[in-house]
Amino acid sequence: MRDEASLATPDPRPALPGFLTRLADRARHGDVLVHRNADPRTPPTPERVRRSAVLILITGTGLDDAQVVLEERGHALRSQPGQFSLPGGGSDPGDRDDVHTALREAQEETGLDPRGVQVLGAFEPIPMPWRAQQVTPVLGWSPTTPPLGVQDPIEVERVVWAALTGGGSLADPTHRRRGLLGGQAVGPVFELPEDAFVWGFTAMILEQVLVGVGLDPVPPDSPALEIPASRRR
Repeated sequence: MRDEASLATPDPRPALPGFLTRLADRARHGDVLVHRNADPRTPPTPERVRRSAVLILITGTGLDDAQVVLEERGHALRSQPGQFSLPGGGSDPGDRDDVHTALREAQEETGLDPRGVQVLGAFEPIPMPWRAQQVTPVLGWSPTTPPLGVQDPIEVERVVWAALTGGGSLADPTHRRRGLLGGQAVGPVFELPEDAFVWGFTAMILEQVLVGVGLDPVPPDSPALEIPASRRR
């Protein structure tokens, strides 16, 4: 007689690599990923807060080949044209939850097949009261790098992959800065190959992703860089 274990349906998902287990556990429990200082402006009423979600899609089976996908926003957009961000956007009425929002937006923007993504969890929503918005970072993983590309050139200029380690990566000291805006500190900056300049909200998330997989954050004594005017739009 076969035991119950032998009758169980095997899990079709590939095993999660060890470097992601701690970060995945935090996402599964809805932990805070990015801490933001209180904004001095009066926050909007809850009824007016817009919900958004972004997808942190990490690929690879070890730190040596791990990558995260980024987008260069369309240069004709009114909001933050040409800046680098994670795939994502605002919630639609038909979205089931923040995970659905993040995957739908990523599919619309990059052609990502959601069936190839193992969703690991969603972090605590990040409040952005000056925009009457809250953004939920959703963590996903794929053992291989899916074929992605621009689906709407008005919305997305290009899709790039940022390595977590190695030369030209997010962990490469020669590509890490501390950003200044009018002389005031604005967090980490990543000057990546192919003119992929990442700062602000996205850079803060990426720094915490590095910490979450056991890598160092951008050191406080990293070279300071005033954000160029061309990157502030």
